Amino acid sequence: MNRLTRLVLKRPVSTLLAVLALFVFGFSSLMGLRLELMPDMEMPMKIVYTVYPGADSESVDDLVTSIIEDKAGSLSGVKSITSRSMENVSMVLLQYDYDQNVNDAYLDLRAALDQVKGDLPDDAQDPMIIEMNMDSMPSISYSVSTTDGTDALAFVKQDVVPELEALSTVAQVTVSGGQEQHIKVELNRDEMNQYGLDMNSIAQYMKASDFTIPLGSVDQGSQSISVISTADTDTVQALRKIPLRTATGSLIQLSDVADVEWTVKDADSIARYNGEDTVTVSMTKNQSASTIGMVNSVKETMNDIQEQNDNIVVAATYDASDMIMESLSSVGSTLALGVILSMIVLFIFFGDWKASIIVGCSMPISLLMTVIVMSMMGFSLNIMTLGGLVIAIGMMVDSSSVVIESCFRANDRVPDFSEAALQGTTEVVASIVASTITTVVVYLPLCFSGGMTGQIFMQLGLTIVFSMVASLISAITLVPLFFKLYKPTQKKELRLNVFLDKIKEKYDHVERKLLHKKKTCLLTAVLLLVASFWILSMTNIVSMPTMDEGMISVTATFRPGTRVEVVNEQIVQIEDLVAADENVESYTLTASAGSATISATLKDDRKMTTQEVVDQWVQDTKNVSDMQLDITMSSSMSMGSSTTGSGATLTVGSVNLEDVKDASEMIQDAAWNIPGVLNVSTDAGASTTQLRVVVDPLSAMSHGLTPTQVGGMLYSTLSGTKAMTVTSDGEEYDVDLSFPEGTYDNATQLLDTEVAGVPLSEMATLEYTDAAQTIMKMDGKYTVTVSATCLSDDKADIQDAMDEFLNTLDLPDSVGEAETMMDKMQDDMFGDMGKAIAMALFLVFLVMAMQFESPKFSLMVMLSIPFSLIGAFGLVFLSGTDFSMVGLMGVLTLVGTVVNNGILYVDGVNMLRRRMDIEDALIESGKTRLRPILITTLTTIISMTPSALGIGGESAVMMQGMALVIIGGLVASTLLILLLMPVFYLMVYGTSKKTRKERWHRFYFWKKKKEVPQEQE
Repeated sequence: MNRLTRLVLKRPVSTLLAVLALFVFGFSSLMGLRLELMPDMEMPMKIVYTVYPGADSESVDDLVTSIIEDKAGSLSGVKSITSRSMENVSMVLLQYDYDQNVNDAYLDLRAALDQVKGDLPDDAQDPMIIEMNMDSMPSISYSVSTTDGTDALAFVKQDVVPELEALSTVAQVTVSGGQEQHIKVELNRDEMNQYGLDMNSIAQYMKASDFTIPLGSVDQGSQSISVISTADTDTVQALRKIPLRTATGSLIQLSDVADVEWTVKDADSIARYNGEDTVTVSMTKNQSASTIGMVNSVKETMNDIQEQNDNIVVAATYDASDMIMESLSSVGSTLALGVILSMIVLFIFFGDWKASIIVGCSMPISLLMTVIVMSMMGFSLNIMTLGGLVIAIGMMVDSSSVVIESCFRANDRVPDFSEAALQGTTEVVASIVASTITTVVVYLPLCFSGGMTGQIFMQLGLTIVFSMVASLISAITLVPLFFKLYKPTQKKELRLNVFLDKIKEKYDHVERKLLHKKKTCLLTAVLLLVASFWILSMTNIVSMPTMDEGMISVTATFRPGTRVEVVNEQIVQIEDLVAADENVESYTLTASAGSATISATLKDDRKMTTQEVVDQWVQDTKNVSDMQLDITMSSSMSMGSSTTGSGATLTVGSVNLEDVKDASEMIQDAAWNIPGVLNVSTDAGASTTQLRVVVDPLSAMSHGLTPTQVGGMLYSTLSGTKAMTVTSDGEEYDVDLSFPEGTYDNATQLLDTEVAGVPLSEMATLEYTDAAQTIMKMDGKYTVTVSATCLSDDKADIQDAMDEFLNTLDLPDSVGEAETMMDKMQDDMFGDMGKAIAMALFLVFLVMAMQFESPKFSLMVMLSIPFSLIGAFGLVFLSGTDFSMVGLMGVLTLVGTVVNNGILYVDGVNMLRRRMDIEDALIESGKTRLRPILITTLTTIISMTPSALGIGGESAVMMQGMALVIIGGLVASTLLILLLMPVFYLMVYGTSKKTRKERWHRFYFWKKKKEVPQEQE
């Protein structure tokens, strides 16, 4: 290190040119960084989605879900399995270990599903694998409508989707809303019975009437011409003339038993934007693409489409780039403000603008060096990396401050500025290297930490590491060089110095009293530490901070299978509530069978906070009974889910489904009695009456059918079936067979249904049963989550009351509390961070033990870490903010930060003990180290103050918890190091070996005297 400093002082021109090159490459790297909201993250989750038409939830669970669960559970790397069985649908969510190779996991799962296909019911469709990752969420969405009544959906599919899919940055385009055209073939049951036809036979005749078959080729002269055989039925007229053979062998046409016409399908989904019917187009980005770049290319394409089509109206309903730019801009402003405030603190302490600039120059130069390394590492510019720079700003000047202070002291001895710069840097280089190592070593465990914790916080930690190493290089090269070139002078007659001298006098007086009250000091410190953890227990703990982005999500859940038109009719009352709220700027509604979602964006100048609006809507909808509502704040940081639920929840589980149902009913009944509860619901939904068709296998077999075949044909009869597709104007359209509405409205009509020409009543009976709407399982156990809707202020008390139900209610013996997947993920995240903190403590101990060549000194300095928590937890509690993973990241930062002041103090004591009494050395070290400790502490605190105050908009909330923890911890540790560290030092090293030996002998013989009477007895 000394050689590097000497080289820089000898080659100033080369060094300055290197700095110039650094600026060029730094800004070039900065311009090339991708702009994202969060670091790239892989979610080791896959969903197996299987459709089993016509099956109830229990059949789906028994015949599909359980089989897939058993097979998937045997795959390597599978950590947890969660499943949801509903009418017609099975969803199995697999969570893998984070070190599992994603591609290998997919191939293994695909092979496993191929093996179980034969075990699934014949009517069940092939299982699909859905990949889950952060990029699967839309980056931008548009509403498309027309002004002249033309088909918006057809325009979107024919003209918009191809243009968007051609963009290299777009991975997928999803369309919802609108009604597709199709050819509807409405069958006449009486005519069919007369001719002895059923739906399946008609469908087969239709498929056979439309074909293209290659027949080979024929030679014609010198050419070989291919020969094909075709039969086209691409028009309604052609379809009507399709021949059908009756049971008697005669031929009729399709029009004899059915009405054939062009029409629109019943909508699969409905979309509205601000109350107007629309088609919604959502785009997701490629994993390697930048969100900003992808959004800009989509915007350009949509603008071109708008300009080329006067009858089309497009509007962006969601734009992820807005939040990204706003967040990065606010954090960038906080970063700039931190730099300015740090410079002001430096000027106050040095009183010389040259010295302040010399030390302050380490900040922009270190930032540019960090940006270059970030670019080489493939990092993006996101909230975490910018947050790391904000946290590091105040610490960047620590090494430079120590170096220039040492240079000033050397300049008092050596008039030559070049020699003073070399001597001053040489004297402190070992200590600042050790200090930097203790700061950066705490982030190394994050680099090896698996799970979501490592993915979220690794870039933040490494950014701080890069910044601190860069600041160290700057301190031992540029600071001595600029000291030599600019020749700053230290102003010793500053008002601040006079103030510090008075503090030193007070410190001398107070500390001498404390040194003689060691037990009182130790007891006080321990009580404060215990009180800090008690304060933490009163603080709300969450996985990630909640950001008020002015977005609300209203999710309405209906009985599975509820038709989209029914959902549309019932959701209108909620839509009207949202539209009438003066705080709402815009909203979108999407509805499908069984569910609907309203996403509302609030005005920036609204009179109420987002949570207050949520509470108001919860209160206004408490009497809505025909749907299950979940009204929540939503956020870009929520990974696709709401950040705060609208109620308290309790999840219970058992291996017995009936026990879970009984427990659910008991908990629901009890929850209604809790004051403040507005509504109670479960994720299983209310039990519903179900009509079950029980097929007699022998009767079915006597007619040449199996029960499965009967069920499949019956499903087609009731739900309709797609017979074929036709092509018109280059587009394919479905040809769907169905019976008129009302054909099978009651049980009698159902029994009269003919299956393969046989009345259903001859093969089956009907019975009414109660069935769960949804069956949930977690790792093989049936679970149910009971939710009590309430206002946000009542949530904590209601949650406590519901937790008590496990002890107060007489639940079935097999039922116990169950941990949800989100609970497990949160526990894993806190566990991983806890391991990282423990490893960081060990690494810091090793570094200091090697520096001091004494484990005792290192342990003594590390006492500053737990006592820093007094201020950290206390400030978080007083601020009223939640304690989250970001706060734990602040604790990890404290582990490597607060020990630096302890190192400075203990190192000073050890040097002073060579020439003075230990008590005087303890006090004198505190007085001499007061100034450098205050400089390093205050620059860090002041630079983080904007983040701690939440300056910079809602995105600043992400780093607020970390800033509060660090500020509170630094304040507490600084005071305790100066006041209590001398006491601890004196307790350990304040007596000679002879005195300690005499104390041991007195204790030993006292113990012996106590034992003698017992022996005599």
